[in-house]
Amino acid sequence: MKRLLAYIRQRLSLRLGLLIVLIVSVVFTFLFDFLFYRCKRYIQHAAIDRATQLLDNTAGRINVIMDETELVTNYMAATVPHCLYPDSLLAFTRQTVKENSFLAGFAISMEPDFFPEMGRYFSAYSLRHSDITDSITTVREGPFEYFDAIWYKTPHTLGTSCWVDAFDDYNEGTLSSPDILTSYCCPMRDAEGHYVGSITASLTLKWLSQAVTVLKPYPNSSAIMIGRDGSYLVHPDTAKLFRHTIFSDAAPESRRDIEVMGHEMLSGNSGMTETIVDGRSAFIFYRPLERTGWSIAIVCPESDIFARYNRLLIIAWIVIGFGIALLMLFCYQTVRRAVQPLRQLDEQANRIAEGHFDEPLPKSPRQDSVGRLQNSFIIMQKSLSQTVGNIRLANEELEQHNDELACAYQLKLETNRRKAAFIQDMYHQIRTPLNIIGGFTQVLAASLHALPADEVSDITARMKESASAISRLSRQLEEADSF
Repeated sequence: MKRLLAYIRQRLSLRLGLLIVLIVSVVFTFLFDFLFYRCKRYIQHAAIDRATQLLDNTAGRINVIMDETELVTNYMAATVPHCLYPDSLLAFTRQTVKENSFLAGFAISMEPDFFPEMGRYFSAYSLRHSDITDSITTVREGPFEYFDAIWYKTPHTLGTSCWVDAFDDYNEGTLSSPDILTSYCCPMRDAEGHYVGSITASLTLKWLSQAVTVLKPYPNSSAIMIGRDGSYLVHPDTAKLFRHTIFSDAAPESRRDIEVMGHEMLSGNSGMTETIVDGRSAFIFYRPLERTGWSIAIVCPESDIFARYNRLLIIAWIVIGFGIALLMLFCYQTVRRAVQPLRQLDEQANRIAEGHFDEPLPKSPRQDSVGRLQNSFIIMQKSLSQTVGNIRLANEELEQHNDELACAYQLKLETNRRKAAFIQDMYHQIRTPLNIIGGFTQVLAASLHALPADEVSDITARMKESASAISRLSRQLEEADSF
């Protein structure tokens, strides 16, 4: 790592390239994130619109069938009381089922002992066998306490028409549908307004399930429908039908979200919830079915909603990575070419520092500041080379003068030495005659009259000889000084 950092520090082109790539990457990443955030929001809103439209369309189709069911039932509730005969009631139920293909069954059930001759019970019931031959069976229901059945008891208690939750139609010994039914029940009254029975139009939950399960806006999406108590009326897992509610089926990590959504659905509200379903993030879109208290919902995995977005994101990151690599290579090469003259100047400066002034750079054809810098450096190098040459020549001349001065100085020293030796010799040569003269002078001064004449003459002769010697030495000194 240290070697890599040292290598990067030594390469200006690499540092500039990395800086450019870093700046471009930061700016592009910001723009990329912003655009993809906006794209994700758009996809999410599109998914909401798509799911909402599908829910509305499905609810519309179901409501159309329910409206027709209510219309037929209400019409029969107003018509049948004018013709309350056992055979007529059987004919009414058969004819109604025959003319309305969406009906699974139709029943006219009378109050206890309404027909005394028929006994306590009378319920005309026609059932469509759509799973076999689409045939219709019409019977008078066998003797069983249908008065406690939900499809009879509810309108009787409420005194008004209503939809009842799905129920199992099976009763031993009676004509029963193999499918789970849901019914619209309408109270039937005579001319005086007395309650005389109820009319029940039934739809199969299988038909509702098919109408709901076609809601597949995405490959792995699924649909559910819950009743008034939150129990599943439609669910991809049929084992949960009527046995589980939306509240009991929630996973721990999404229980709070599901509970809030469940209460919203039971309150008849529409909306969307983002939560965890089967361990995966998912969006749940829900919508009520008016008049029934039921609610339908579409569960759309987030991976499905954003599948194209995620693929696009992966492709974009691959392209971006490849683009950044190309950008880095391009920036490195461009900057490398741009700073090539600077690198040459650096190398040339190092050569100049080593004393190589006579290797000029080629003139640059570039007109930018780098080219002008290189050409100015060439001019500077030429001027520096010329100046260094002049300095070298001056140094050589100065060295020659210094040598001459050194020789002259040595000669002067030798001369001074000889002169000192000469003067020392002269000093000794002069001092001897002077000592003689001084000594004889003292002798003469002290005993001139006592000395014989010949000794005086000898002394004076020696003094004269010493004086002559001093004169000679003086002349020699004058001759030496003249040189």
